[in-house]
Amino acid sequence: MGTTRKKRKNEKTVIIPPTGISENGRSICIISQLHGVPEEDIRIDLERTQLIISALVRTEKVMRKITVPDGSQISKKKFRDGILEIILERPL
Repeated sequence: MGTTRKKRKNEKTVIIPPTGISENGRSICIISQLHGVPEEDIRIDLERTQLIISALVRTEKVMRKITVPDGSQISKKKFRDGILEIILERPL
């Protein structure tokens, strides 16, 4: 699924999913491969300059943190066939 970070004792394995980022004017398109993750388990948080994509799957935690411009807003989210697409709009 992606890169795996070693776990400490009593900690879930963390998987970092493959993710692509492209920019076009004011829009930022983020595409993350989350094969095997049910849509209802995916959490998307936007905290100032961090977009955080996360999910818990069995004994593994899937997480990707992406730095984005402060003031960006999520304008579109789509999940299909294990691919998550998020469109962000930069502030003016």
